[in-house]
Amino acid sequence: MSNSKELYRDRIEIIIDIWDKILKGEISTRTQLEELLYIAYRQRGIEPFRGLSKIRIYDKEIATVYLIGKYGLGLDDDVMKGLKYLFNVELVCDQIFTMIRGNGYGVNDEIKRRILELLDNSSIGVSREDRIFRFLRFVFTGTILNFFTEEDFTKCFKVIQQVLSEINDPLSQKVINYVKFYVAFKLAEQIALGEIKSFTERKIMKYAYCVKINVPKCAPPDKLIREVALRVYKVPKKVLDKLFPNESSKSPVPNATHK
Repeated sequence: MSNSKELYRDRIEIIIDIWDKILKGEISTRTQLEELLYIAYRQRGIEPFRGLSKIRIYDKEIATVYLIGKYGLGLDDDVMKGLKYLFNVELVCDQIFTMIRGNGYGVNDEIKRRILELLDNSSIGVSREDRIFRFLRFVFTGTILNFFTEEDFTKCFKVIQQVLSEINDPLSQKVINYVKFYVAFKLAEQIALGEIKSFTERKIMKYAYCVKINVPKCAPPDKLIREVALRVYKVPKKVLDKLFPNESSKSPVPNATHK
Protein backbone atom coordinates (compact mmCIF):
# COMPACT_ATOMS: atom_id res chain seq x y z
CA MET A 1 0.00 0.00 0.00
CA SER A 2 1.41 3.36 -1.00
CA ASN A 3 -0.77 5.74 1.03
CA SER A 4 -2.85 5.75 4.17
CA LYS A 5 -6.16 6.16 2.32
CA GLU A 6 -5.86 2.58 1.09
CA LEU A 7 -5.74 1.36 4.68
CA TYR A 8 -9.25 2.67 5.30
CA ARG A 9 -10.86 2.05 1.91
CA ASP A 10 -12.98 -0.95 2.98
CA ARG A 11 -14.06 0.77 6.18
CA ILE A 12 -15.11 3.90 4.30
CA GLU A 13 -16.99 1.87 1.67
CA ILE A 14 -18.96 0.13 4.41
CA ILE A 15 -19.84 3.39 6.08
CA ILE A 16 -20.90 5.04 2.83
CA ASP A 17 -23.29 2.11 2.32
CA ILE A 18 -24.57 2.63 5.85
CA TRP A 19 -25.13 6.32 5.13
CA ASP A 20 -27.23 5.34 2.14
CA LYS A 21 -29.47 3.39 4.52
CA ILE A 22 -29.53 6.22 7.07
CA LEU A 23 -30.58 8.82 4.52
CA LYS A 24 -33.29 6.50 3.21
CA GLY A 25 -34.70 6.27 6.72
CA GLU A 26 -33.90 2.57 7.09
CA ILE A 27 -32.06 2.97 10.42
CA SER A 28 -34.21 4.28 13.23
CA THR A 29 -32.20 3.70 16.42
CA ARG A 30 -28.61 3.88 17.63
CA THR A 31 -28.78 0.23 18.65
CA GLN A 32 -29.79 -0.72 15.11
CA LEU A 33 -26.86 1.30 13.74
CA GLU A 34 -24.48 -0.41 16.17
CA GLU A 35 -25.71 -3.85 15.10
CA LEU A 36 -25.41 -2.98 11.42
CA LEU A 37 -21.81 -1.84 11.92
CA TYR A 38 -20.99 -5.07 13.74
CA ILE A 39 -22.42 -7.25 10.97
CA ALA A 40 -20.83 -5.25 8.14
CA TYR A 41 -17.39 -5.17 9.77
CA ARG A 42 -17.47 -8.88 10.55
CA GLN A 43 -18.38 -9.69 6.95
CA ARG A 44 -15.41 -7.70 5.65
CA GLY A 45 -12.97 -8.75 8.37
CA ILE A 46 -12.56 -5.23 9.73
CA GLU A 47 -11.80 -4.35 13.35
CA PRO A 48 -13.18 -1.15 14.87
CA PHE A 49 -10.74 1.59 15.78
CA ARG A 50 -9.80 0.27 19.19
CA GLY A 51 -9.81 2.46 22.26
CA LEU A 52 -8.49 1.59 25.70
CA SER A 53 -11.38 -0.79 26.31
CA LYS A 54 -13.42 -3.22 24.23
CA ILE A 55 -16.61 -2.35 26.12
CA ARG A 56 -19.34 -1.21 23.69
CA ILE A 57 -16.68 -0.80 21.03
CA TYR A 58 -19.18 -0.79 18.16
CA ASP A 59 -21.18 1.94 19.87
CA LYS A 60 -17.94 3.92 20.08
CA GLU A 61 -17.25 3.18 16.40
CA ILE A 62 -20.37 5.18 15.54
CA ALA A 63 -18.04 8.21 15.78
CA THR A 64 -16.48 6.96 12.53
CA VAL A 65 -19.89 6.93 10.86
CA TYR A 66 -20.61 10.47 12.01
CA LEU A 67 -17.23 11.84 10.95
CA ILE A 68 -17.35 10.29 7.48
CA GLY A 69 -20.87 11.64 7.02
CA LYS A 70 -20.15 15.20 8.10
CA TYR A 71 -16.51 15.72 7.17
CA GLY A 72 -16.18 13.18 4.35
CA LEU A 73 -19.52 13.30 2.55
CA GLY A 74 -20.08 16.93 3.49
CA LEU A 75 -23.51 16.56 5.07
CA ASP A 76 -24.48 19.87 6.63
CA ASP A 77 -25.20 20.65 10.27
CA ASP A 78 -28.96 20.63 9.80
CA VAL A 79 -28.85 17.08 8.44
CA MET A 80 -26.62 15.89 11.28
CA LYS A 81 -28.73 17.57 13.97
CA GLY A 82 -31.82 15.99 12.44
CA LEU A 83 -30.18 12.62 13.12
CA LYS A 84 -29.68 13.27 16.83
CA TYR A 85 -31.47 10.01 17.61
CA LEU A 86 -28.46 8.23 16.05
CA PHE A 87 -25.62 10.63 16.87
CA ASN A 88 -26.45 12.20 20.24
CA VAL A 89 -22.97 11.40 21.58
CA GLU A 90 -21.08 12.58 18.51
CA LEU A 91 -23.01 15.85 18.24
CA VAL A 92 -21.90 16.81 21.75
CA CYS A 93 -18.30 15.78 21.02
CA ASP A 94 -18.35 17.81 17.81
CA GLN A 95 -19.68 20.79 19.75
CA ILE A 96 -16.80 20.54 22.23
CA PHE A 97 -14.25 20.16 19.43
CA THR A 98 -15.62 23.11 17.44
CA MET A 99 -15.60 25.30 20.54
CA ILE A 100 -12.03 24.40 21.51
CA ARG A 101 -10.68 24.83 17.98
CA GLY A 102 -12.68 28.03 17.45
CA ASN A 103 -11.05 29.52 20.55
CA GLY A 104 -7.60 28.85 19.11
CA TYR A 105 -6.96 26.16 21.75
CA GLY A 106 -6.67 28.79 24.46
CA VAL A 107 -8.14 28.28 27.92
CA ASN A 108 -9.92 30.97 29.94
CA ASP A 109 -12.55 30.78 32.67
CA GLU A 110 -15.46 30.79 30.23
CA ILE A 111 -13.94 28.10 28.01
CA LYS A 112 -13.13 26.00 31.08
CA ARG A 113 -16.70 26.34 32.36
CA ARG A 114 -18.18 25.36 29.01
CA ILE A 115 -15.83 22.40 28.57
CA LEU A 116 -16.66 21.04 32.03
CA GLU A 117 -20.36 21.62 31.40
CA LEU A 118 -20.19 19.68 28.17
CA LEU A 119 -18.02 16.94 29.66
CA ASP A 120 -20.62 16.49 32.38
CA ASN A 121 -23.31 15.92 29.76
CA SER A 122 -24.76 12.49 30.53
CA SER A 123 -25.47 11.80 26.84
CA ILE A 124 -21.75 11.16 26.25
CA GLY A 125 -21.22 8.56 28.95
CA VAL A 126 -21.95 7.39 32.46
CA SER A 127 -18.87 8.94 34.11
CA ARG A 128 -16.60 11.90 33.49
CA GLU A 129 -13.79 9.52 32.55
CA ASP A 130 -15.99 7.83 29.95
CA ARG A 131 -17.06 11.23 28.59
CA ILE A 132 -13.50 12.51 28.33
CA PHE A 133 -12.32 9.42 26.51
CA ARG A 134 -15.37 9.52 24.21
CA PHE A 135 -14.41 13.05 23.26
CA LEU A 136 -10.74 12.19 22.74
CA ARG A 137 -11.77 9.18 20.67
CA PHE A 138 -13.87 11.48 18.48
CA VAL A 139 -10.89 13.76 17.78
CA PHE A 140 -8.55 10.76 17.48
CA THR A 141 -10.79 9.17 14.83
CA GLY A 142 -11.13 12.42 12.89
CA THR A 143 -7.35 12.75 12.91
CA ILE A 144 -6.66 9.15 11.85
CA LEU A 145 -9.07 9.64 8.93
CA ASN A 146 -7.36 12.95 8.03
CA PHE A 147 -10.43 15.11 8.64
CA PHE A 148 -8.58 16.87 11.48
CA THR A 149 -4.89 17.70 11.73
CA GLU A 150 -2.49 16.07 14.12
CA GLU A 151 -2.15 19.47 15.77
CA ASP A 152 -5.92 19.46 16.38
CA PHE A 153 -5.55 16.20 18.28
CA THR A 154 -2.54 17.16 20.38
CA LYS A 155 -3.89 20.61 21.22
CA CYS A 156 -7.28 19.20 22.22
CA PHE A 157 -5.47 16.79 24.51
CA LYS A 158 -3.48 19.65 26.07
CA VAL A 159 -6.62 21.75 26.60
CA ILE A 160 -8.44 18.88 28.29
CA GLN A 161 -5.39 18.08 30.41
CA GLN A 162 -5.03 21.72 31.45
CA VAL A 163 -8.69 22.08 32.40
CA LEU A 164 -8.59 18.88 34.46
CA SER A 165 -5.32 19.90 36.13
CA GLU A 166 -6.76 23.27 37.15
CA ILE A 167 -9.60 21.56 39.03
CA ASN A 168 -7.22 18.95 40.50
CA ASP A 169 -8.97 16.10 38.75
CA PRO A 170 -6.75 12.96 38.81
CA LEU A 171 -7.96 12.19 35.29
CA SER A 172 -5.49 14.82 34.12
CA GLN A 173 -2.80 12.16 34.57
CA LYS A 174 -4.74 9.48 32.67
CA VAL A 175 -5.53 11.35 29.47
CA ILE A 176 -1.95 10.80 28.28
CA ASN A 177 -3.02 7.20 27.65
CA TYR A 178 -5.04 8.34 24.66
CA VAL A 179 -2.00 10.06 23.19
CA LYS A 180 -0.06 6.82 23.65
CA PHE A 181 -2.81 5.04 21.79
CA TYR A 182 -2.71 7.60 18.98
CA VAL A 183 1.07 7.19 18.63
CA ALA A 184 0.63 3.40 18.58
CA PHE A 185 -1.85 3.79 15.75
CA LYS A 186 0.41 6.07 13.72
CA LEU A 187 3.38 3.74 14.12
CA ALA A 188 1.22 0.73 13.21
CA GLU A 189 0.05 2.66 10.16
CA GLN A 190 3.66 3.29 9.11
CA ILE A 191 4.42 -0.40 9.55
CA ALA A 192 1.42 -1.31 7.37
CA LEU A 193 2.60 1.11 4.69
CA GLY A 194 6.12 -0.37 4.74
CA GLU A 195 7.67 2.83 6.05
CA ILE A 196 9.12 1.10 9.12
CA LYS A 197 11.05 -1.95 8.00
CA SER A 198 13.47 -2.86 10.77
CA PHE A 199 13.64 -3.38 14.50
CA THR A 200 15.97 -0.38 14.82
CA GLU A 201 13.69 1.92 12.82
CA ARG A 202 10.71 0.87 14.90
CA LYS A 203 12.57 1.51 18.14
CA ILE A 204 13.75 4.96 17.06
CA MET A 205 10.41 6.05 15.61
CA LYS A 206 8.51 5.28 18.80
CA TYR A 207 10.37 8.02 20.65
CA ALA A 208 10.84 10.27 17.64
CA TYR A 209 7.07 10.49 17.24
CA CYS A 210 6.70 11.85 20.77
CA VAL A 211 9.21 14.56 19.86
CA LYS A 212 7.37 15.23 16.59
CA ILE A 213 4.05 15.94 18.32
CA ASN A 214 5.74 17.67 21.28
CA VAL A 215 4.10 15.52 23.93
CA PRO A 216 6.60 14.05 26.43
CA LYS A 217 6.25 10.55 27.85
CA CYS A 218 3.72 9.42 25.26
CA ALA A 219 5.62 6.40 23.89
CA PRO A 220 3.23 3.41 23.76
CA PRO A 221 4.18 -0.12 24.79
CA ASP A 222 5.54 -2.27 21.96
CA LYS A 223 2.85 -4.88 22.51
CA LEU A 224 0.12 -2.33 21.79
CA ILE A 225 1.78 -1.16 18.56
CA ARG A 226 2.14 -4.76 17.45
CA GLU A 227 -1.45 -5.68 18.16
CA VAL A 228 -2.91 -2.62 16.45
CA ALA A 229 -0.77 -3.42 13.40
CA LEU A 230 -1.89 -7.05 13.47
CA ARG A 231 -5.59 -6.63 14.12
CA VAL A 232 -6.57 -3.26 12.67
CA TYR A 233 -4.10 -3.02 9.78
CA LYS A 234 -3.75 -6.76 9.10
CA VAL A 235 0.05 -6.67 8.92
CA PRO A 236 1.35 -10.25 8.46
CA LYS A 237 2.52 -11.87 11.67
CA LYS A 238 5.90 -12.78 10.16
CA VAL A 239 6.57 -9.09 9.50
CA LEU A 240 5.65 -8.19 13.06
CA ASP A 241 7.75 -10.99 14.53
CA LYS A 242 10.75 -9.39 12.82
CA LEU A 243 9.95 -5.92 14.16
CA PHE A 244 8.92 -7.10 17.64
CA PRO A 245 11.09 -10.17 18.33
CA ASN A 246 10.68 -9.94 22.09
CA GLU A 247 6.90 -9.69 22.19
CA SER A 248 4.59 -12.57 22.97
CA SER A 249 2.00 -13.55 20.40
CA LYS A 250 -0.62 -13.33 23.15
CA SER A 251 -2.82 -10.34 22.44
CA PRO A 252 -3.57 -7.60 24.98
CA VAL A 253 -6.24 -6.34 22.58
CA PRO A 254 -8.78 -9.12 21.97
CA ASN A 255 -10.91 -9.26 18.86
CA ALA A 256 -13.80 -6.85 19.15
CA THR A 257 -17.13 -8.25 20.24
CA HIS A 258 -20.56 -6.73 19.87
CA LYS A 259 -21.39 -6.36 23.55
